[in-house]
Formats: sequence, structure tokens, C-alpha cells
Amino acid sequence: RAPAWPILELCSCESVLLFLNMHRPRGICLALRPLQSPLHKHLLQSPWLVGTTASVPLQGLSALQHRSFGTTDGPFRHLKPNEIRPGFVNRKKHYNEVLIMADIRKLLETAQEVLSQPSREFPKPFWEVLAKRCIQSMHLLKPMELAIISRTFDVHNVELKPRYDVYHPIAEQARCSKHFPGLAILVLAEVLPRKLDAEKADLNGLLKMLGRQAADVMWELSVSHAVRVLEALTVAGIRDAPLCSRVARKLAAQLEVPGALRLEDLAAAASAFAGQDHRDLPLLLSIADATAVLCEEALSSDDAAEASRRVLDALEQLGVDEVPQHLRGVAARAAEAAIAAAAMGRGERLQAAGNTSTDASASFSLEDLPSGGSRPGAMR
Repeated sequence: RAPAWPILELCSCESVLLFLNMHRPRGICLALRPLQSPLHKHLLQSPWLVGTTASVPLQGLSALQHRSFGTTDGPFRHLKPNEIRPGFVNRKKHYNEVLIMADIRKLLETAQEVLSQPSREFPKPFWEVLAKRCIQSMHLLKPMELAIISRTFDVHNVELKPRYDVYHPIAEQARCSKHFPGLAILVLAEVLPRKLDAEKADLNGLLKMLGRQAADVMWELSVSHAVRVLEALTVAGIRDAPLCSRVARKLAAQLEVPGALRLEDLAAAASAFAGQDHRDLPLLLSIADATAVLCEEALSSDDAAEASRRVLDALEQLGVDEVPQHLRGVAARAAEAAIAAAAMGRGERLQAAGNTSTDASASFSLEDLPSGGSRPGAMR
């Protein structure tokens, strides 16, 4: 016979917890029994009460103590993320990987990828978004990064609206920068004079600053690159004597190394010094001698005639009277060889055209003529 213990009828787990925490009388066993009203039954079957003890009668205090009570996080708390419904997980959104909100790393990666595909045509909206983001991030770019962006738009020859013009912001940022690398000086000196309007931008001041920077980092530039910087200054009408002296010393050191310079390098150097009015007679004579030697080795090529002619024109422009005679002779022979090669090539083309016409006439037969019924006036 069970003892006549009082039974406390409760309708919610919160009441049980409240009773246990506040009263805890001795000798009373708690039991949960739902009410019998239709409304209460509907509430107990609701998914909001799934996992609670309100709908399950418990006998004894030990069972109640091992039961975990409900929470308030929603009806779908039994669904575990990444297993059933991955959409519940707040995934990290990499906004910096989107071009319109790209950071500096993404901009440079995009520019280098575009540079590696010079023959590919990219859509105009892509260039507009790239230009807009570059303009917004221009104050964060370093000199080498400015050179990469300018070369990217220059290689593809992009034509955009004035509000998407990246060259003026690049020039403004370059004026505020210091410690330019050699390659950045070369790229900016070649691109900006072709893309900027000299009236709207202080192009001469920027090129003078690039010339001073190039003189400080001459060890980072090769002879051909230094000569190209001089040519860019010459086109802009700027004379930079210190830079010419640095380039001349670098070129003199390279002339002592056999095979270090090509015909194109020697001709470009002579033309650049002539454009800058830099009259270094020993260096110019050394350039003439080296040009004569290389022209004799490649007498039949067109490069020999062109290089010797450019060197002779530079010496004449600088007023050098002691022009080496062997250079004149080599230049004359190279010109004759170039004319003979051109005539021979023209004759070969004419002969090939004649052979083609001869083959066509030899392959002609009566079968090529139209039939008698198709010709008006044909003999019947």
C-alpha cells in the first residue's frame, strides 16, 4: 500500500522549478499532469513546447532532475547547422574579393592578370569599375603600384569618360611620392607624357622629378632603360645634364664588356645624347667604334644600316668633326647591302607571281570554257 503522499498538479515546468527552489517541503512527490481542456491540449501539442516536460507526466523527483528543460531560441532548435540546413550558418562574406569593393591586393592581382593578356578584349563595364576603384584607392598606392595601374590601362588603350580618367590621379599621387624604383620611373616617364594633357597637368615638373629620381637609382636601371628615360625627357623638351652624366658613365662601363650592348642600344644612346645636347667626345667616339664593329658582323641586315645612319646623324648634330672613316665605310656598305637585299626580295616576289600565273595558264583547258548553250553566238 502506497503512502498517501500529497500530489501537486502543475501545468508547466516553470512552476515545478519555482516550487523546488522556493519551498522544497519534505515528503512531497511531484507529478506533472496536463489539464484536460481542449485549449490546453492544443498548446501542449504545439512545436514550441517540443522537448519540454509539460506534456510528459513524470513520476518521482529523480526523473525530474535528469530532464533538460526547454529554451527560448525558436521552434527549429533541433536542427543542427552544417548538417541538415547549411543556410542557418552565417558565412563570412569576402567583400574585398569583389572588384567594386576590392582592396589593394585585389586591384594589383586584377591588373597583373589583365597585363598578362594583352590581346584579350575586356568589356567596358569592367574597365569602368576597375578605374573607379583605382581612383578611390589612389592615395594608398605606392610608386610601383602606380606604374602597374598606368601600364595596364595603356597596354589595352582603354578609352573611358573623363570621370574615369586614372592618369591625372596617378600623376598627382606620383608628385606626392618619394623613393621611386627604377622600373616605376621608366613606366611613368613613358606612359604619362602620352596620356596627359600638358596644359591641364604640370607634366614638365613631374618629368623633372622623375629625372632626379632616376639619377639616384641608376643602379636599378639597365642602359637601354636609362636611355628610354632620356628619350622621354627629350620629347617633353626637358634637358637634364646630371642624368645625362650618370647615363654616360654607365654606358662607358658597359662598352668595355664585349657583347653587353646591341646595335639598337648604341644607336638609341647616340640619338638620346644628341637630343639632350650632351657632347662627350670620348664616349661618342667609343660608340662609333663599337657600332662599326657590330655593323661589320651583321652587314647584310637592315639593323646595321639603320644603326649606323642614326649614329652618324647624332655625331653630325652634336658637331663632331672627327667622325671615324671606317664607320662611314661600314655605313655605306650596309646601305648597299640593304638595297641589294630589298631588290632581291622584290625580284623573288615577282618571280613567284610569274610562276603562279604560268601555272594557272598551264592548267587551263577547253573544259574551263563555258558550254556552247551558255554562250551567246556560239557555233551550232
